[in-house]
Amino acid sequence: MHRVAESVSAAEVALGLDSAVVDCTVESNEWDAAMDADVHICHTHFPNRLRKKSRKPLKVVWVAHGTPDHVFQSSVEAGLGAPYGHADALMLMQYWLNNADARVTFWPRHQWIYQRMVSKGTPVYCVPLGVETAHWSGGASRGKYEGTPSLLTGENPHYIKWPYDLFTLWPDVFDQLDGAKLHAIYVPRDMHRWIFPWINANGCAFGAHISPIIFQRDELPNVFKSIDFYIGLVRYGDFNHMSLQANAAGATTISYAGNEYADYWMTEGDQRVMAKELTAILKGDAPRRAKTPVPDISETAQAMKAIYEAIL
Repeated sequence: MHRVAESVSAAEVALGLDSAVVDCTVESNEWDAAMDADVHICHTHFPNRLRKKSRKPLKVVWVAHGTPDHVFQSSVEAGLGAPYGHADALMLMQYWLNNADARVTFWPRHQWIYQRMVSKGTPVYCVPLGVETAHWSGGASRGKYEGTPSLLTGENPHYIKWPYDLFTLWPDVFDQLDGAKLHAIYVPRDMHRWIFPWINANGCAFGAHISPIIFQRDELPNVFKSIDFYIGLVRYGDFNHMSLQANAAGATTISYAGNEYADYWMTEGDQRVMAKELTAILKGDAPRRAKTPVPDISETAQAMKAIYEAIL
């Protein structure tokens, strides 16, 4: 979400707004520039020290953190058996739903959930989440990735979008498509203790290249143009930033059912069914969807600007 904030802020500057991203966890000279802001955009916690320094009446737009489902599960897990003072994302969510001057999400499904948690007549805005389409549509392949076909996944490995299901079903796909190869990046080293025994035991490792490597922003468009498919399995069919970038780069994309920006959908659930569906997609036996074009980040900035103006 930090990268999303940076891209939205840059797009707001392009619209002529005075916009900046400030790290609220560390008091610094950046805070001084924020004290005259007409509107503050909060993602999680807004420090009281910063609140007290504000030289104007405080107006806060809350941009919801991730998915409400993830917030709920994280809060339960943090609280079970945890010491006093554990983190409580659900508490923060409830606070901002009731105390922010405006509430924003990027997902219609999330808007539907949040809208039932606020006072009657209180709007929850759903803003189109865009990317810098000029950047992501650029680049060129540096050589096709191994595999016929080649698949790439690189999701932030929280459990709501971690690669467990993909690693579990991949051996069945690999058995049907002997030349296929899965490329999984951004698999953190502190998760290797569990992931590598799993993929070694079930045979996934024979048809995959799995690594903690990450690619920087300037290199990612080239990567997306070097693969046959990008597969990003996010629970409930939500889209995410990586899937938007891959689609904007022109990659052929696969997701769980619900992601309007994906070329192909898989049924979330039984990995045996998912394996059959993914095999059909890779063989060319599944119908390709008419996906929704990815919004440009300028559309996000325009929508946010309208919200700021509405609360001032």
